[in-house]
Amino acid sequence: MQTRREKGMTQETLADMVGVSAAAVSKWETCASYPDITLLPPLARALGLSVDALLDFRRDPAREEQLAISSRLHQVFDDQGFDAGVRAVEAVLREYPHSGSIKLLAGALYYRYIAAALNRAEDTEQTASDITERCLALFEQGEQQSEETGEKQVSRSLRISMLTMLGRYEEAEALIDSLPPKQGIDSDELRLSLYLAQEKLTEAEQLARRALLTHVGEVSTALMSLTTIARRQKAFAAAHRLVDAYRAVDALFGLDRSNGLLLGIMLAQDEGDQAQALDLFEQYIDTRLAYTLDYRDNPFFAAVQTHVPTRNDIIETHRLTLRAIEEDERYAPLRDEPRFQAALDHLRAAIPAEN
Repeated sequence: MQTRREKGMTQETLADMVGVSAAAVSKWETCASYPDITLLPPLARALGLSVDALLDFRRDPAREEQLAISSRLHQVFDDQGFDAGVRAVEAVLREYPHSGSIKLLAGALYYRYIAAALNRAEDTEQTASDITERCLALFEQGEQQSEETGEKQVSRSLRISMLTMLGRYEEAEALIDSLPPKQGIDSDELRLSLYLAQEKLTEAEQLARRALLTHVGEVSTALMSLTTIARRQKAFAAAHRLVDAYRAVDALFGLDRSNGLLLGIMLAQDEGDQAQALDLFEQYIDTRLAYTLDYRDNPFFAAVQTHVPTRNDIIETHRLTLRAIEEDERYAPLRDEPRFQAALDHLRAAIPAEN
């Protein structure tokens, strides 16, 4: 109706142009009935629209709508569980079947909440396989269908990470090889300098804090990798220096200290120091239980946290930690130790019984 009026057309004029009665046009505009599918092309031509525009077809939801969809889907997973979350996600995928943004969101949600699925699965191996394959498919489709370079890069990065985790190394390396080379220009650094020159201090602060979080994560990842290399080379003195550096970074920036303790446990076991491994394991469990992944009080990163973990998020993380410890053969030398079992019981006690 709005387009017809903007073009100065009466219902009778439009009816004559497409070969129907004015009464039929009136019913379309009041939603009392809808035009036959064969009338869509002439109706679109008469109004100067594409058929997609006539039908209000959108490949991607608007940014605000995407945020609302993401928030709603997170809420379903948190409040109603994984199966309900899957049903809600698949309904959104049917509504936007060609949206790369929605495919990326769906895959990320499945990946995020996989712990909830595994904690309730009878066949965890098959469930993990099914979910990871679904994630891989969604990330691949997301990359193909997205119109934004950033989303394409995130989708490919997630595929590479998952393929590596699954041991599909050749596929992962082929994707890495297909990535465009770094151009040596960091647009965020240039933008930050621009904001500072313009005295846009709020924007500059937000960008600088995001950059800090990214770079601290990169430093931690590099230190973890170097520690693993040193351990495998049995260069234990170097490994200790690297673990100390890793833990110092976490302490300085108020990050999760449990990963540094985990590195220490593995190193102590490499050296055959069971007493030290048990000391660190007890600290590891206490740290996992105390840490909430909530950066709102963090002086460095409070302003850049996009999702505050819920209580259900934290409980699922505890369940995943427990399962990982129970299944990880690296803990085999410690399993018969009373201190190990006591620490594990402490973790179990923090996890509510499932309904």
